Amino acid sequence: MTQDSVGQHPQVVQHVAGQDNPFDTERLKSEVVRLGPQWHSPVDLGQGINTGSVKLQKRFARRLRLFQIPQDLTGKRVLDIGTWDGFFALEMERRGAEVVAVDIWDEFEYEKFKFVMKVRNSGIRHFRMDVHDLCPDVLGKFDLVLCAGVLYHCRYPLVALEKIRGVTQGQLILETVTLIPAFHRNVPMIMFFPGDEEAMDTNWPWGIAGAATLPWINCALQSAGFARVEHVYRPSFSAWKGLQAMVTNNPARGRSVTHAFV
Repeated sequence: MTQDSVGQHPQVVQHVAGQDNPFDTERLKSEVVRLGPQWHSPVDLGQGINTGSVKLQKRFARRLRLFQIPQDLTGKRVLDIGTWDGFFALEMERRGAEVVAVDIWDEFEYEKFKFVMKVRNSGIRHFRMDVHDLCPDVLGKFDLVLCAGVLYHCRYPLVALEKIRGVTQGQLILETVTLIPAFHRNVPMIMFFPGDEEAMDTNWPWGIAGAATLPWINCALQSAGFARVEHVYRPSFSAWKGLQAMVTNNPARGRSVTHAFV
């Protein structure tokens, strides 16, 4: 999740989760219900309790495979941008990384995140910070940065990539919504999107938000300062979606995963 502002002083909240889990099974179940009904991701809380449905668990397991995150992250500093419930941050912590997570949670979503961190006895540090405000002086630099489901929400996506590059000393894994037009798919194009804050204040059907073609993603990452870019997963059913775009006169979309290296 991202804000639309650039240059505002970030509201930074640093926290290291506690080491004791005070929840028995019944209390754990009641808290999951209280903080629901909708959870963004399927976090395993132990005691046979997961915040997501079986379908959601399968979806996130597939995303993990597509991201191609290294299995062993021992000794690595990792940043999770737009962590939300902390699903990917927890997985990277499990793989041995020292993890920092950032998001701009509202109070209710922030309560969910803190609950998950407490139950999982996590040592993840987190900051309440917008992607446009990422700063190496505050966060340091990272061997691996994960930015999943964030870029297409941004008012200033190229600025966001520049900020991400500023805290990356190794590799970025970028997952975002990708534009599939009927024609000119090899042209670096991006949909206009004013950012979440303004979009939510209008009644305009923004649809696929700030989706971009793969060439735009490639060019933008290089412009932001990444030396090498690899598209490791391209949108599925692209040919069919391109035909659909031609018939409906509206571009289609799909998810892509890109690895960028300093």
